[in-house]
Amino acid sequence: MEGLFELFQKGGLAMYPLIFLSVVSWAVIVERVFHLRSSFYIGKSVRDLKTLIASGDTDGALKLLSTENSFTANLLRDMLQGYKEGKLRKEDMIKSLDLELSLLAPRIEKNLPLLSTTASVAPLIGLFGTITGLIKVFSAFATANPEQAMVLLSKGISEALVAAATGLAVAIPALIAYWLFRIWGNSILNRIETEVFEVLKVLR
Repeated sequence: MEGLFELFQKGGLAMYPLIFLSVVSWAVIVERVFHLRSSFYIGKSVRDLKTLIASGDTDGALKLLSTENSFTANLLRDMLQGYKEGKLRKEDMIKSLDLELSLLAPRIEKNLPLLSTTASVAPLIGLFGTITGLIKVFSAFATANPEQAMVLLSKGISEALVAAATGLAVAIPALIAYWLFRIWGNSILNRIETEVFEVLKVLR
C-alpha cells in the first residue's frame, strides 16, 4: 500500500482524475457483468415451449412461461396471451418484437458511454501529467543549484512517466470492457430475436 501511495504522489495532480475515472469504470464493469447475465434475458425452456405450441397446447405454453421471469419469457407470455385472446396476429407479434428489442437495447447498453469516455479521456489526462512533468524537468535546467536541479529532474521524470502509464492503465481496461459489453449485448439481442422467431414459426 505504501508503494502505491508513493506512486500516486509521484504522478502529480493528474492522478486524482485518473483514480476517479478508474473507480467509475470498474464500478460500471462490475454492474454490467452482473446485469448482462443470460438468465435475466434468455428463457431456459424454448425447446419445450416450441413442442407445446406446435401441438396446439397454448395453455400449457403459457403455464410453462409463467414459471420463468426472463425478458424472453415475459415477452412470449404477453404475445401468446394476446394471440390466444384474438388481440394479436402473427404480423402484430413480429412488430411487437421489433419494438420491444428497440426498447431493450438502451438497457443493454446502459452506462457503456462512461466506459468509452474513460477510454478516451484517461490517456489525455495522462498526457497532461506528462507535460506538467516535463515542465518540471525543464525547470530543473534553469536552477543554479546542481543538487536541487537533480531533485527537480527526477521528480519531473517520475511525474511524466507515472501519469502517462496510469492514463493507459485506466484507459485500456475501459476500452476492452466497452467492446466486450457491446459484443455481449448484441449477442443477447440476437439470441432473443432468434428464439422468439423460432417460437412464432411453429405457432398455428
